[in-house]
Amino acid sequence: MRPFRVLPLLVVLSCWAAAADQPPCPEPVTHLIIDRGQYDPAPGAVFVLQGFRASLISHGKKQPACSLRVTRIEHGELSISADSLTKFFDRRIEQSGSKIDDVRVEIKEGTLHLKGKVHKGVGIPFEVEGPVSTDGTNLIVQAKKIKAEGLPMKGLLDMLGVHLSSLVNSGKVNGVVANGDKLIFEPLKIANIEGQITKASVSGNELQIYFGEAATNRQQAGK
Repeated sequence: MRPFRVLPLLVVLSCWAAAADQPPCPEPVTHLIIDRGQYDPAPGAVFVLQGFRASLISHGKKQPACSLRVTRIEHGELSISADSLTKFFDRRIEQSGSKIDDVRVEIKEGTLHLKGKVHKGVGIPFEVEGPVSTDGTNLIVQAKKIKAEGLPMKGLLDMLGVHLSSLVNSGKVNGVVANGDKLIFEPLKIANIEGQITKASVSGNELQIYFGEAATNRQQAGK
C-alpha cells in the first residue's frame, strides 16, 4: 500500500481510538431530590439541605462538555453553621496557597463576621462585619464595619474579592467581586449553581439560603 493511502487510514484509526477511550455521555438532564440530607464539601464542614429539588443539565452533547453540568435549583433550603464555613475556608486555604489565612467566620447579632489575615508583605489582620442578603442570583455581604491596619476600605475589599475568589473557586473564573462596600459571591461562577435565591440571612449560628418560592413559603409557615 502506498504511503499516501496509509496516512488517511492512520488518521481515521487514531480518531476512532480516541473516541473509543471517552466514556459515553450521561443523560442530558438528570434530577436531584433531597427531602433532608447533608453535603460535606470538606472535613468537618456540613451543609444541611432540606426540601431540595434540582436539575443537573449538561453543557453540551459530546465529551467532555456533556460531563460538565450546571445545577439548576428549583427550590430548597441550605443551612451552614459558622463553624462549617470556617472549616470550609481552612480546607480551601490548604489546597490553594492563598494570600489570606487564619480565616474565621462568626455570626453575632444577626450579622456575619469574617476575620483573618491578608498577606501584603506582612500578615495584616482584618475583620469585615455586615448583614447577608441577595439580589435574587448572588449572595451579598455588605461591609458595615471594617477593621484593617494600614489598608483603606476599598483596598481591603478589592484584595479580599480576589483572594476569596481563589479559595471558593476551583477554576480561573472569578466568583467573588468587590463592589463599593459589598462582597458579592456568584454561585454560578463558584460552583456551576444557578437558581432564584428568594432569601439569604443569618440566624442563630447559621447562614440560611432559600431557593424558590416553595422554600420561602415553608419558612413562613413554620413561624
